[in-house]
Amino acid sequence: MTHSPSLWISAAQSLNQSLAITDTQGTIQQVNPTWAKKAAQLGLSPLWDRPGLNLIEFLKNPDNRDLCPNAPMFLSQLNNILQGDCSFYSKEFHIHLSLSQETIWFQLEVIPLMEENCIGGVVLSCIDMTRYKRYELQLVEIISQIRTLRGLLPICAVCKRIKDEDNHWDDIENFLIRNTHAEFTHDICPDCIRVLYPKYSSILDLPANED
Repeated sequence: MTHSPSLWISAAQSLNQSLAITDTQGTIQQVNPTWAKKAAQLGLSPLWDRPGLNLIEFLKNPDNRDLCPNAPMFLSQLNNILQGDCSFYSKEFHIHLSLSQETIWFQLEVIPLMEENCIGGVVLSCIDMTRYKRYELQLVEIISQIRTLRGLLPICAVCKRIKDEDNHWDDIENFLIRNTHAEFTHDICPDCIRVLYPKYSSILDLPANED
């Protein structure tokens, strides 16, 4: 079944991801409502929320590097796509909002717009991935705080001290504190109570529900 062009346009307008279309000169010709809404939310209006912006000229301007730090790379890839030397470009980038001190992350994808087997411009698609990026950064932080001990640990059969990588013998407690994020609180096990404090050890024989 063949769908009319208007149906495809309606579908693009309804997407929850930002879409923009440029001509062969890099000038934005169309944006969908999500693109316009997101640009307005980020304080990028009126430059980015409507047709008319020339991406090539924008990326060439060094004054715009704060908004687009990877401008030289993006400009190169955009030209490659417009010239037919590249069929796809994908880049993760972020925008730091000075007012709210918030960082918003996006996944940008750029593909050529084909019209009768000729490149008629490019299609830019931006997906807000801030929520997922925050999860990723939190996970990286958690992983960075986890240290594990692997392999064989030389331990003295008598005093139970451990030999570290510098051939120094150290107490187990000090060794674990230095090589892991473990913290210690001290107690006495039942066997040691019986040996060291025999007159108090009878309490160990009381039923668990008795004081």
